[in-house]
Amino acid sequence: MDAEEVVAWAPGLRVLAEAGPAAWIETTLAAAPPGTVAAMVPSVFAAYARVLPPTYAPDDEARHRWSEIAASRGVTLGEDVRFDDLVAGDGRWGRPSDGGLDARETALLSDVLARFTDTPEEAFFCLWEGFGLDETEAWKDRSTRVRAPHRNYHLLSGPVSAAASLPDPIEWRCASLWWPADRSWLVATDIDGYLTYVGGPGAAIEALVEHEDLDVVPVHEWTPLDPSYG
Repeated sequence: MDAEEVVAWAPGLRVLAEAGPAAWIETTLAAAPPGTVAAMVPSVFAAYARVLPPTYAPDDEARHRWSEIAASRGVTLGEDVRFDDLVAGDGRWGRPSDGGLDARETALLSDVLARFTDTPEEAFFCLWEGFGLDETEAWKDRSTRVRAPHRNYHLLSGPVSAAASLPDPIEWRCASLWWPADRSWLVATDIDGYLTYVGGPGAAIEALVEHEDLDVVPVHEWTPLDPSYG
């Protein structure tokens, strides 16, 4: 392995030999109240949102959006939506993918968010060290890590558009944290469940909420996380 960087997955995507670009995240997440949005996304942004991932039916793996489920039950999706409350024990809807946001939603996020940064060709991606991929296993002896609370990550760099290529566009695993070099926004996905949150400028959050192909609800940094996983 090169001492500086390794090309992986997408053209121009590299694993970095030092974690300095993520130091601001390590500091802010360590000080955040546990169980809140701020524990996933640094509390430095003007606005926040939650991305609601699709579910997959247990029988035929049909894909369902939260907005579809909400419409069928006559409820409104809002800041405090909890998945278990939404489905109310109806197993026909299935559950979202465990541990990562789907590549389709990730690609849509990157398309929108690329318009709200001055550095769309330079972004950073935190990839969890424990995915057990050939690549992450090959890097296990590297001392460089981003050390967030309860998680260690490999740090990669590349264009914002590479987000949906991490680590494979047909897999559910994705970057746990990704942001542009100018820090104008950040996307965070929990590896133990299906939580994805975004922090950024108000216009970016509004564009995500209004996107017809995404289910996104505005939240606050102090909003409690959905405990439905398990």
